[in-house]
Amino acid sequence: MRAVVLIDELLYDPEDPHFIKRAPQSHFEAEYYVCDALRRLGHEVIAVPARTDIVATIHDIQAARPGFVFNLVEDIGGHRQYDNLLVQILEVLKIPYTGGSPETLALTRNKHLSKLVVAEAGVPVPKGVIVYKDNGKSLPDIPLPAIVKPLALDGSDGVTSRSYVNSPDALRRRVSELLRASRGPLLCEEYVPGREIIVTLSGVKDVTVDSICELVFPETSRIKFATQRAKFDGRYRDSVGIYYRTPTELDPATRKRVVTAARTAYHALRINSYAKIEFRVSPERAVFIEANANSQMSRQAKSTDFASIGYEKFIAKIISMALER
Repeated sequence: MRAVVLIDELLYDPEDPHFIKRAPQSHFEAEYYVCDALRRLGHEVIAVPARTDIVATIHDIQAARPGFVFNLVEDIGGHRQYDNLLVQILEVLKIPYTGGSPETLALTRNKHLSKLVVAEAGVPVPKGVIVYKDNGKSLPDIPLPAIVKPLALDGSDGVTSRSYVNSPDALRRRVSELLRASRGPLLCEEYVPGREIIVTLSGVKDVTVDSICELVFPETSRIKFATQRAKFDGRYRDSVGIYYRTPTELDPATRKRVVTAARTAYHALRINSYAKIEFRVSPERAVFIEANANSQMSRQAKSTDFASIGYEKFIAKIISMALER
């Protein structure tokens, strides 16, 4: 089939528009790996940048006459909250697309709202509050220690070692710093001790658990939660002993608890393609942290066990689900 790969505008290279000539420069350039996998599966690939000129973007998609759109868009014009805009239009035009629906993308983008939905379904979540610019000076009471992070970003964007606060003064300082940096509304929530577990699931009606990964922190690590640097900076991880363990080791009772919580969250958030769902896990409970319904699809991604499930096989399943929907 003819596949349009929809990508962030900043990633588009006019000299290599369909990602054929240049090899990936880092592990995170999913557009290269996805385009290569699609060609290996026999599809014709046309990459289209998601520009702020929405009319022109839709024109480019329609002109390609795709059998499906492989959606890798994370932002439009630098704004991540618009990542579901083109998907809404694709639904109106009845063009099959991969990844989350507009409803799911909007729901999972808001970390607080997604927790309310998942909690209503019976999965434990951290206690937390949203802080806006107009109420940053009088913070509501939340359990300490706490984590302070942007409400509507993903990939742990805006989460650093300074996100962990253990006193009212430290909480107030971190909130003020992020608000001054115009990071948008903030989520302040209780810090949940435990293991950092990432579950990859996929399916429309029959949902499978494809891999269970752990971001492992040594006892000597200064941080023990998923900052952006811990997730994506391999040199930093090597220097402090943080590593991804895929698959990870869970005793039967803990694995059952994690899988049940992941499936429940997947359905509660109306995900009907694939997602990575993060938990903090202790012997007593699996606490939902966030879901990414259009997650990193690089072949080299450390948080999904593509070596076991097969990268091209997973890409083919994603396409099949798009056509099924």
